[in-house]
This record gives sequence, structure tokens and C-alpha cells, in this order.
Amino acid sequence: MKSPKITAFIAAYNASDYIEESVSSILNQTFKDFELIIIDDGSTDDTALAVKKFNDNRIRFLQNDVNKGLPFTRNRLLELANGEYIAILDSDDIAYPDRFQLQLNFFSSHPEVALCGGHGTIINENGIEADKKIIVPTDDSINMRMLFANSFINSSTMFKTEIFKALNGYRDFALAEDFDLFTRISEKYKVANIDAFLVKYRIHGENITIKRSEDQGKNELEILKNMQDNLGMSFNTSSLNLHKELLTNNLNEAHFAGYLELLIAMKVANTKSKRFDTAKLNRFLFNKWYEILRLKKSNAKALNWYFKKELYNVAYFNFKQFRKIFKITLRGLIS
Repeated sequence: MKSPKITAFIAAYNASDYIEESVSSILNQTFKDFELIIIDDGSTDDTALAVKKFNDNRIRFLQNDVNKGLPFTRNRLLELANGEYIAILDSDDIAYPDRFQLQLNFFSSHPEVALCGGHGTIINENGIEADKKIIVPTDDSINMRMLFANSFINSSTMFKTEIFKALNGYRDFALAEDFDLFTRISEKYKVANIDAFLVKYRIHGENITIKRSEDQGKNELEILKNMQDNLGMSFNTSSLNLHKELLTNNLNEAHFAGYLELLIAMKVANTKSKRFDTAKLNRFLFNKWYEILRLKKSNAKALNWYFKKELYNVAYFNFKQFRKIFKITLRGLIS
């Protein structure tokens, strides 16, 4: 029997309110050569009944005997996935009809890419679209951006099954297992986003990702430790905590000097390890420093910090940036 091109995957837990829409959005894809694996992770509501309403031979429905969590459930793909690619969709989100075709077209023209995603439209619990969109970066700096942020909407991601299996799938990193997988892929392969809306991302009170936990924080530190190690840095508790503040966008004005030291350490380490193209990362780190400085609206030291020789290069000069930093400095001097 011929294997499908794509293995679409939905992990579900007490998703009866939304899963019918999610499943329908997969079955209604313009690209038809796929299997849809749905795993019910020990739901106590009518999730199973909702799924069993569908009569489509592309669906493979399985149930965990008890709730075992997302990493375990997603890792069942290591044995079950038959497709060349794996396409993830969360059980409360909706895929646009041309999502699969757009991503396959991209992979076809960019065979070096191992993982790709796209933009998302935000919807509420009733499916009503919000004005706000989730716009992901689509330039060629995504691998570097992963140092400071998850650049992907999980529900929009498609990745090569062979690579997923070679990396042994997800690690048991509660509420951070997708980010961990994406960073591990990005460490060895090129990753990308396409400039298209691929999913409707549902925001509601029960979103797992909204419910941060102590375990999630510990797992994020472990991910950052791996990042710094791969960059060739001598990490310590201080550098990891500063890095986490940048990752979670929870910046502290009192730590600006620490952020500067962290970025300089990354630059120095990369110069030796060549983890990233040196010129590209140096410019990227300077622009990150500029973004950090912009967060403080009034800072008498901003202009001096902007021109720090450890990060600044005359080739980076941008008058718009300079004007913004000058205004921040002026406010600091006046206040």
C-alpha cells in the first residue's frame, strides 16, 4: 500500500467543543494525499464521540487508556506516522483549506528546509475572528531568532518525518516540548515560515499554553542551556536567567547591563564556534540590543549604550534607529 505524502496529526484531550471543526478543516484540504491520525489522550468528555461521527478512511483514531500528556501522545507518531511530512494541528484550531498545498509547494522549492510554518488568524471560543493576527518572521534569520523566541505557531508547522524520527521526537518538556523540538531541528537544519495565513488559532480560557507552570520555566532553562552550549558559551545561572527574560519578553530595566554582557558573550562564542554565519549573527545581535534599548522610553545612557563598540559596527548605522535612541536619551536627560 502506497504511503501518503502527509501525516496530519491531532492530539486531543477534552476537546469535544472544537475538535469537529479541526478535523473538518483537515478533511477539506485542497491537497488530498494524507492520513489523519487523531489520538484521544484519555478524555473524560465526548471527544471520542465527536471524532467517530466522521466516516473517512484517511482517519486513524486511537485512544490512550489514561491521560498521558502531550509529549507521550505526540511521540506515538514515531511508530505511527507513514507520511513523508508531519503536519501538526491542535485540537481547537482550524487549518485553512490550502495550507497543505502551500507548505508542500514551499518544501518542493526549498528542499534544504526541514520545518516550516506560517501566519495565524486569531479566533475566539465562538470562532469569531479578532482584528489581531499572529505574524511570524519570514526572513532568513529564523534560525537565529530561535535564540530568543519560538518563531512558529505550533498548529501551522509541517516537518520532515525522517528528521523527526532521527531526533527521537519530542522530549518530556511540559508546555515547551514543541519549542524544544523546533530548536533541536534548527540546530541541524534550515527552518522557515511562509508568508501566508495557514491556521486559525483559537484563544479561550482553557488553552494549555496560557497556563504557565513551574515545570515550563525549568524546561525553558534547559532548552536555553542547550542553546548556549551549542553556541559554545560557558553558561551559568545568571546568563540562563537573563536569557530566559529575553525569551519570555519579561525584561527588567535593572538588568540592561546584563543583557548587553549576554549578547557580547554570544557574539564572542559564535566567533569561535561558527554556529551561525558570523557577520549575520553580529548584525542580528546588535539589532536585538537596539530592540532592548527601545523598551525603556527614557534613558540618559541610551545613546552611549547604542554605540557600544563590543556590538556596534559603523556598517549597522541606521538613521531611523539613531533618531529613536536619541529621543530616548533626550527624555532621560530632561527628566
